[in-house]
Amino acid sequence: MPPGAFFVPRRLCYTEPMRTSRILAWVAVAAALWGLCLCLARPIADLAAFPRPAVGPDYPPTEAVPLPDGDVGRLRVVRNPASAWSVLYFHGNGEDLAEVEGIVRGLARHATVYAADYRGYGRSTGRPSVRTFEADARAFHDAAVALGADPARLIVHGYSLGTAAAAEVAFARPVAGLLLGGAFTSVLAVPRLGWLLPFDWLRTEAKLPRVACPIRLYHGTADRLIPFAHAERLKAAAPRATLVPLPGEDHIGAHRHDAEQLRLFIEALTPGVGR
Repeated sequence: MPPGAFFVPRRLCYTEPMRTSRILAWVAVAAALWGLCLCLARPIADLAAFPRPAVGPDYPPTEAVPLPDGDVGRLRVVRNPASAWSVLYFHGNGEDLAEVEGIVRGLARHATVYAADYRGYGRSTGRPSVRTFEADARAFHDAAVALGADPARLIVHGYSLGTAAAAEVAFARPVAGLLLGGAFTSVLAVPRLGWLLPFDWLRTEAKLPRVACPIRLYHGTADRLIPFAHAERLKAAAPRATLVPLPGEDHIGAHRHDAEQLRLFIEALTPGVGR
């Protein structure tokens, strides 16, 4: 080596290029994971939201409701001539109209009931998806009005998954009140994936502040499927809403309060009754 020459060890010559290549490799991995999340976000949301029961032989009589994209939904109508009120009822996942017939009959003690089976549930055709869920909810509302429901005396009522449908209807259509049981803030907040995936759907928490009608929430304090904290966040998003805690009730137990909560809500909305 000539005098005065500066010696650089071979391993140091490659330090910066190696560091750059590692950074680029991590960027590529992150980009690939992000792309995978983009591809899987909606299938994961659909899987989380829409487990369906098998259609049983005791499926009740229903009305056909045209849905977007050419599918047909089913709407159960049970009239109560003694009540001026109507309720559009959206059930939870893992249920269909046959499963909730007892609940529908309980609600019908206080109002005429229009109960919906989502796309792909019961004898409704198609495949359920967060992509079509809200448009279908609006179609069920429009069908109930066409069948005689007066929007000025129509309460839209959802339980569990159905709260997202009910919130969409109250957000997009004129109704007298919004009744939510066992509600969630958004669909991917239930399995706690909202922080991980780049998208979320059925974002009830974002809609409630812009719902014009009265809102009533009821929720079991022992609910482990959709923790009571979801109801507290929804109440915080819409401070004028009424929140009714159901002490000691889990997610299924709170379901038994559907008819009673409808009765109390109708009383609260009817001047001079129940006060």
